[in-house]
Amino acid sequence: IFALMTSPKLHIELTEDPTEEIQTYLWDKLHIYGMQKVKDSNLSSVSFFSLLVKEKEKIVAGALCYLFFKGLNLQLLWVDDSLRGKNIGTRLLQRVEEEAKVRSATLVFGYSFGFQAPKFYLKYGYKQVGLIEDYPEGHNCYFLCKRLDMN
Repeated sequence: IFALMTSPKLHIELTEDPTEEIQTYLWDKLHIYGMQKVKDSNLSSVSFFSLLVKEKEKIVAGALCYLFFKGLNLQLLWVDDSLRGKNIGTRLLQRVEEEAKVRSATLVFGYSFGFQAPKFYLKYGYKQVGLIEDYPEGHNCYFLCKRLDMN
């Protein structure tokens, strides 16, 4: 624990693997602050969900998604090595976009490292909107976004 210079009563505490309660509390506080700034009740919907591909009970692919301000943050999309190249990722990404539309999202955004799949997202209409060069060292990190057709 380390004291903040502004007040001896304040301190910063490190928590490894914060509980769901802590995460929810912090996301809720950030959302309340954001809603005060955007002042549009149509942007108030928030949800966190996953889409899982299972073989029997084993998870073989999945996506984690966080929706806020009508934007779906695709936090990760993963396919087991044994299933890559079999359109599982394509179908999962399509399902993510369908779910985004059901939840009234107008866009999907996320990032991919160069050794992962930025070309995969570009192939499906995502645009590169940002780049961190040489992160991790020897690679790049690509930020990607796709506006959704609401038809």
